[in-house]
Amino acid sequence: MLLERFNDMHWGWLVYLEMFLAGVAAGAYMISALLEWLGRGRTPLARSAHALAFPLVAIAGLLLALDLTRPERFWHMVIQSETMLPMFKYWSPMSAGSILLLLFGGLTFVSFIDFLISRGLFRLGPWNQDRTLHGSLLGGIWMVVGGLVGVGIAAYSGVLLSATNVPGWDSTLIGALYVATAALTGVAALLLIQTVRGLIDADALALAATHVWLIVWWLVVLVAFLATLGQNIGFLLHGVALIGLIGAVILGAVVPLLWRFGGPRFQGLLLPALSTLLGGFLLRMAIVVGPPGGR
Repeated sequence: MLLERFNDMHWGWLVYLEMFLAGVAAGAYMISALLEWLGRGRTPLARSAHALAFPLVAIAGLLLALDLTRPERFWHMVIQSETMLPMFKYWSPMSAGSILLLLFGGLTFVSFIDFLISRGLFRLGPWNQDRTLHGSLLGGIWMVVGGLVGVGIAAYSGVLLSATNVPGWDSTLIGALYVATAALTGVAALLLIQTVRGLIDADALALAATHVWLIVWWLVVLVAFLATLGQNIGFLLHGVALIGLIGAVILGAVVPLLWRFGGPRFQGLLLPALSTLLGGFLLRMAIVVGPPGGR
């Protein structure tokens, strides 16, 4: 099938790398929110999420700034240059996404500081190793907001793409696919960290079991997303996009599932976690590069 190029957008690797990192951060933070609500906000798994989310968000924000034609003017996305007041255009997915990213950065920064304090690296008055934010009533309230904003961060890149009305990005399920991918890769990142740290406790094993179900959910959402594209699915079935899509399914789903159910020889969480992360990255790449490069 010959596909006509409808646009002249040139979003490159900085964009889909930012989407990937922000998604991993959002997914990990959503897991930490669930742990907080279960009364496990101080567990090693939750602390790994607190340590991971903010650095990834900071890198994602830097990548977004670098992708601008004038990176030094990135602050114009959130501040009005004439009045120096916060700028929020509720009708603009890009503006809403910028505010969400700024808010998510603040939430994860506090959790990151709480992680450092929990390690005894320093204290801030009554905020000390024995009295941390997470694991307290205030921490539970904090993570109600954090979990909801995390879902928003996970979805906003997909919503932004769908708002462009570019064929191949016009699915109503692209936001849901981005949330599913964020949850899947966030879990994989936490399993990778816990494996490297040698902290495969009951929480990590329970998360590994959840990882299997998230893969199944991700596959269902991916198939539904592709089905909603109709004839525009062709924009993802050529060139680099097709390679990325096939690689995403193989590495993001097939390899982890085969490893999980392959018998006693196939033990450990390191390879499935790494494979899932690479698969999630390839999916972001396929979706971003496919439609603009369509013919």
